[in-house]
Amino acid sequence: MSTSIAPAASNRSHLRLVSSSLHPVAPAEPDSGWRRVADAILASTLDVTRHLREQRWGRLHAEMSERRELLGLMRTMLLDAYGRSCFRSLDEAALESERAIAAMMDKSR
Repeated sequence: MSTSIAPAASNRSHLRLVSSSLHPVAPAEPDSGWRRVADAILASTLDVTRHLREQRWGRLHAEMSERRELLGLMRTMLLDAYGRSCFRSLDEAALESERAIAAMMDKSR
């Protein structure tokens, strides 16, 4: 509910009183879940490394696809400056590792 107070002079701005509850509104936290997604990306990267060492090519491909999906999810999240920096680093590292794996696969054929 709001009520306007009539201005004393026509040049003055209006004051509007707004009623509200006494409970403060918490601001949206930008890092509400990106840290968990970043942890999942790191765990996925460790799994990529393990599958590469064990030469499990099918699982390697599946894990790389999952990591790309997680990066896509993180791209859509609300990120603060630290989260954006983290995302850029994780994305660049994933691209670099995918290029290295592709180069190794081509060389081994």
